[in-house]
Amino acid sequence: MVTKYLIMNKLEKEDIQGLLVRGYGNLPTARYLLYTGTDPGMTLAFIREILPKITPASEKPASEAFQVAFTHPGLAFLQLPDAVLDSFSREFKEGMNDIHRQLILGDTGEHASHHWNWGDEPLHFLLLVYAKDEQQLEKSMAWLDGLSQTHGVQLKQALPTGLLYGQKEHFGFRDDISRPIIRELVGNTELDPETSFPAGEFIMGYKNLYDEFAPAPTVPQALDPQNKLPPHPDYGEQRDLGKNGCYLVFRQMEQRVSDFWQYMKTTAGDADAAIALASKMVGRWPDGSPLTRCPTQPDPSLSDANDFGFWEEDKAGLKCPIGAHIRRTNPRDHLVTERTQKDSREMAAKHRMLRKGRPYGPPLSPELDPHAILQSPDDGSERGLHFICLVTDIRRQFEFVQNNWVNFHKFGGLENDADPIIGNHYQNERRKTDSFSIPEYPVRKVLSGLPNFTVLKGGAYFFFPGIRALHYLSANG
Repeated sequence: MVTKYLIMNKLEKEDIQGLLVRGYGNLPTARYLLYTGTDPGMTLAFIREILPKITPASEKPASEAFQVAFTHPGLAFLQLPDAVLDSFSREFKEGMNDIHRQLILGDTGEHASHHWNWGDEPLHFLLLVYAKDEQQLEKSMAWLDGLSQTHGVQLKQALPTGLLYGQKEHFGFRDDISRPIIRELVGNTELDPETSFPAGEFIMGYKNLYDEFAPAPTVPQALDPQNKLPPHPDYGEQRDLGKNGCYLVFRQMEQRVSDFWQYMKTTAGDADAAIALASKMVGRWPDGSPLTRCPTQPDPSLSDANDFGFWEEDKAGLKCPIGAHIRRTNPRDHLVTERTQKDSREMAAKHRMLRKGRPYGPPLSPELDPHAILQSPDDGSERGLHFICLVTDIRRQFEFVQNNWVNFHKFGGLENDADPIIGNHYQNERRKTDSFSIPEYPVRKVLSGLPNFTVLKGGAYFFFPGIRALHYLSANG
């Protein structure tokens, strides 16, 4: 079904940081830099120095791109007034490492924040640096090193990241196929409502799926005497600090590649059976072709396929198991909690996110062919995914998916199953989530004892401001 939408608001690309509309695929080398400041005034001076480097969405840089985001402790460190700090969402203010948020996210056991490499201690801001090659990146890093030393800004973590062969992730599967389309970014108003979304789902200052302006932080008019910020569309006495910004969720997820494939081979038998089992857990074959369309073997012509559903094509999960990773993170048109296909579509649509992360670490096999990975010994290197998503509502979008779909052990009528790929597989606590159910006729097959194939190594919630908001923060923090 195709529906016509009237695009009412043109995006102010010159005021939006570029990551919200671009992936910077032409800048394959990158580093994510986590900082804390030692003096508010000097840190603000540092921010003012990098402001000219911040790349807006209106530009497609050929050499490098800079993006910046702040934690709530970072904004407090910059001495924003309480009236402004209090206007942010509860989730952002509490932070990802808050004990209650960890319970919601399933960040317990070996995922708990006291095991993390970063994120359990206060961080102030994140700088994302993208470059065309390593030489350009090192040039940018040298400039930033000098700048941070003169401004008393401490680099806590420098996380290298890049792109892998064939748009794959470290387990050897094509990644990032299902990406939401922002309606205001395209000229054609005839858009599929299952894959296109109003800008307000991902960018503050625009209408969302509820036909409301996305919730955003505000500034009392008296605290913006120079009118650097636009007026808030719903609260005339407030200025809109969030306009053209969003929240950025960052989680470093280590992938235990050797453990993953060893489990598949031990459980399934030979290499082909191991790949078939792993594909059942993911919901796609390694080349990206979806099991719902080609359940018995991959079809290269469908490697980019995203125009499929589950309600009519695979309601019972006989092709793609109900607990598969792609069905949990994007149930599309089938949720057992909803009575109709339409209700399922609408529910799933309310919890989409813009994913912008990248892998890190060397691949276990250069071309990430599962057959080759199966034959490769564990080299001891750390590898994984820097998961980054952009949302306007942390709780409705990211936390809902993580709590209700990724880690909930009774998702889709299951019993003891978490997401087989990224879920926390409890084995010795008051609930078990270490099973994976494969619907088969007449009796389903249940695998148990799944270890954690991914482990959280760090994480934080950030505010990703618009350009005008950045100028306000740097001048008035």
